[in-house]
Amino acid sequence: MFTRVWLGMILLLGAANLNAQDLRLDVLADGTLVFGVISQADGSPAANLPVSIARSEIPSAELAQVQTDAVGVFSWNGDAETAYTLSAGGVSASVTTGEAAPQPFEWPPIYITLGALLLLSLIPARLLRRKDLD
Repeated sequence: MFTRVWLGMILLLGAANLNAQDLRLDVLADGTLVFGVISQADGSPAANLPVSIARSEIPSAELAQVQTDAVGVFSWNGDAETAYTLSAGGVSASVTTGEAAPQPFEWPPIYITLGALLLLSLIPARLLRRKDLD
């Protein structure tokens, strides 16, 4: 009986190790946006998995925690030009954010734009003026 119990325990532990799959963590940064994909060793997504985010200088102090969606994707907005360490399910990866996105272009007020266009219209008017009228 004692041998059967040990044999059963060994088989259960072996089956648990076969079912345990390694995770793969791929992380990218685009400006201040940090995003990534977590997948199983066989390529299937790791859905609803918590991802811990910390600064690389202090990896023990967690800044935020996000969760992967149904296809294993997560995203988070960080600070510009900062190194982060992300960890999930025993794997970790590092990423450094880039510069912040530039401010969108704003047109000058309409009266300045119209004034510039009126001044520019003098150039073709001057060039196309008939010479015999002078």
